[in-house]
Amino acid sequence: MYNFKSKYLFYFLIIIYGLTISSCIKDVDYKLDFEGSKMVVFAGGVAGQKLSTQITRTIAPLTKVDNPDSLVVSDALIEIVKNNDVVDTMISQGEGKYISHITLQENNVYKIKINSEGELLESGYDTVPVPALINSIKITEFSEEKDTTNSYDFTFMYKIQIYKSVQFPYNDISLTLFANGKEYEDYVFLSSKNEFVECDNCFNLLDNPCTKYLGNNIYEITNEKTVYSPEYKLKDLDSIQFILNTYSSLSDRLCQSGMDLEEYYGNPLPFVSNPSVMFSNIEGGYGIFLLGASDSLTIKL
Repeated sequence: MYNFKSKYLFYFLIIIYGLTISSCIKDVDYKLDFEGSKMVVFAGGVAGQKLSTQITRTIAPLTKVDNPDSLVVSDALIEIVKNNDVVDTMISQGEGKYISHITLQENNVYKIKINSEGELLESGYDTVPVPALINSIKITEFSEEKDTTNSYDFTFMYKIQIYKSVQFPYNDISLTLFANGKEYEDYVFLSSKNEFVECDNCFNLLDNPCTKYLGNNIYEITNEKTVYSPEYKLKDLDSIQFILNTYSSLSDRLCQSGMDLEEYYGNPLPFVSNPSVMFSNIEGGYGIFLLGASDSLTIKL
């Protein structure tokens, strides 16, 4: 499945205009009774890359599934609609995963239509945003220490300057750490050493009490990052890639609804619709159709 987190997007993501949001996105009410099996769609991509989709099914609450793979949907017909015209039919890759032929383009509006044995689903529209850009990054003050389990954690300070995308002001930062020939994904959450200042980690990376505005649409973040119990030592760390993700206002709706996007995407099987679903923009089923854009910079250590 397409990684909506650091392959950006997971991870990546889309513009939904006011009227479109109100008509195509639904807040899902808690229900005690099981409404029957429905398809669950996880779809997304970033500018310049292909659209990825994974489809599974809901299960009843308190139900045990011995074989979660039995819930995947691999026979669906998925059409991609761009600016009201069908422009592509996605390719099934098996195991409920699909990929587009086309690549997504900035400032274009997309949605998907799904048909599986007569069961019809349709996502809300979203627009591939114009990305915010990384101006510079400086990493300082590396330290390493044992934690309570005798594993090693390491911490570093970094300063990053970002040129804001005015039309799409929703951002977060993910990391890829390179060590011993392997890649490790991680995430950045802003923190404040001032007990009277609370950082906003709900995609408002730049319009944030923990971010400094320098003028000319440039923002600066100084933050500390701790990597807990990695599979490698600090001396083995070769480089760190910072990935700046840009989203539409849909990301803010997700966050305000209380959804843990990482958990939603990272644990798609089995999918229990009651009561875990708090947000969906897939009509006729559940799930998320979320597009984005990204910029990245790799720092060699």
